[in-house]
Amino acid sequence: MSVAICGIEYQTHGDIEKDVTEIFDTQGFSFVGVPLSELSPDYTFQPLPFFDHDFDWSSKVIGIVPPNVNVDSSDPLVRAKSENLLKRCFKLSQYVGVNTVLMELSGERNQNLARLCLYQLQDSGGKPIWFRIKISDKTSWQNWNTFFTLFPENQNKIAAVLELSSCLPSLRELDRWIGDVVLALSLDTSLFVPNKEDYPVLRREFQAYIKRAYRHKIQVIVTGSDCHGKGMESYQSYLSYLYKNRGQESEYESFSQGYEELLQIPLQPLKDNLDNATYEIFEKDPIKYRQYEEAVYRALIDRNNPLPGEGPVKQVVMVVGAGRGPLVRASLNASKRCNIPVKVYAVEKNECALITLRHLITDPYFSDVTLIDSDMRDWNPPEKADILVSELLGSFSDNELSPECLDGAQRLLKDDGVSIPCEYTSYLAPIMSRRLYNNTNKQSPDSPSENSFHMGYVVRLQNVWVFDKIKACFTFKHPNHDNPIDNSRHISLEFSGPVDSAPLDGPVPMEALLHGFAGYFDAKLYKDVMISIHPDTHSPDMFSWFPMFFPLATPTLVKPGERIVVDFWRVVESTKIWYEWALTEPTPQAIHNNRGKTYWIGLFS
Repeated sequence: MSVAICGIEYQTHGDIEKDVTEIFDTQGFSFVGVPLSELSPDYTFQPLPFFDHDFDWSSKVIGIVPPNVNVDSSDPLVRAKSENLLKRCFKLSQYVGVNTVLMELSGERNQNLARLCLYQLQDSGGKPIWFRIKISDKTSWQNWNTFFTLFPENQNKIAAVLELSSCLPSLRELDRWIGDVVLALSLDTSLFVPNKEDYPVLRREFQAYIKRAYRHKIQVIVTGSDCHGKGMESYQSYLSYLYKNRGQESEYESFSQGYEELLQIPLQPLKDNLDNATYEIFEKDPIKYRQYEEAVYRALIDRNNPLPGEGPVKQVVMVVGAGRGPLVRASLNASKRCNIPVKVYAVEKNECALITLRHLITDPYFSDVTLIDSDMRDWNPPEKADILVSELLGSFSDNELSPECLDGAQRLLKDDGVSIPCEYTSYLAPIMSRRLYNNTNKQSPDSPSENSFHMGYVVRLQNVWVFDKIKACFTFKHPNHDNPIDNSRHISLEFSGPVDSAPLDGPVPMEALLHGFAGYFDAKLYKDVMISIHPDTHSPDMFSWFPMFFPLATPTLVKPGERIVVDFWRVVESTKIWYEWALTEPTPQAIHNNRGKTYWIGLFS
């Protein structure tokens, strides 16, 4: 979002039409929360007289249930009156067309509330319900998690609104909520303090909270009255200022707008030829090709050993899987930089990409390029290469079959030749993300256990909590001198449940829901020239790859410090490869994608 989405709860109860118009036109808020009934100590339904006004109810207004509604009260009379009030609020929300209802969620027992909310979701066609939760309560997440599990078929229709107080939990606690389904922070005006000009501002710890929330597309709802005498627009203005100063958006973040939590099936460039649009997206990444150019540049310099009195030795560079030519260009640029001549073979099997390459080499800059229409594994070259260059890596390093391709192509390389890349490693980390789980579940609503949870997905991770250290998984090196070559792999990785070590009074135990594992990679192109999507070493502004997501069919509650063990396999057959994964601790689950029944990568077109 390009501007802060900031809402306000309606408080004044004066000239409602004038007030709401001012909220939007003068104060600059994006939406308004209006009570579906006035607060009444005897739970009487008392709707405000504004529901006949011509507002944009579906996008500009959320309906708020009175906070004293307690349908799980131990007092039968309170429970009955609360039920009646809640049902009437729900009916009114449907009548006026309010798209979202906001209500309080507190305490450990909310089963009756869940039952009534399920009725509302069914009756309203699945219009969302938000639940305001006091984040300062130590058991708030546990209570929310228990409540959330009562909505197995509607988990994409309910969300949390976190109510901040003067006592803020740690940012790590906020990170856990970010891995949940949080759409907004509720911020009372009493939490603001005056600056030198008496305008409302927030303390530094609150600023950090708000900025982190903004980076995860979490909006803010302002509650309370004008405590500072500068008008409600002063609060909106300050929150917009924080949004603009939340941190400069990187090229990666700009490129990935709209892809957050969008599950994508990984490419299969051996089985399927890439289209022009896909090539074009990849070629927009300047960082990747800059690193490749640097790697070829250094390799050319290292291999240049002319005889005394002679000029530089011409090097043979083979670009295997040349696509539309960006690596060919990078290799020529490297040659020009170091003034070492090259002969380049551009090997490509995609007949449509070859059309672009044929046009490309008509440019005199590409006069030293020979175009080869062949699969790299089948071509018999007239000479061997000093440097073999490829960009066959996937989001999990080897998931686009770089090992199989380069092992088949290494016969093109001289005995002392260089492969770029020469080594790459995949990584895994346990994650909590209700959004990813819900999106996976939606992929195959009729039989999710048989299909969507047995896939690996490419996804831009946004609202995700990585709650333990990232660990190395599989490593491949080129040239591969193993005899025989075996690219099958198995590893058993151990992780731990989360602990919040930030508080001054010592570590605080934290539970988490394990929804699956995030996959990353890094690659050594040549010596210390790297490309990486590992969060700790991510190549700045490189956006060619999003991480992988390997889901679990059943979310698993992990206790603080509890041992997590997952087994991962890379299985190789003559025509395809696939991954299998299984959680064995703390709660064993069935092996996912057994025998590649749902997700596999083909070795041939």
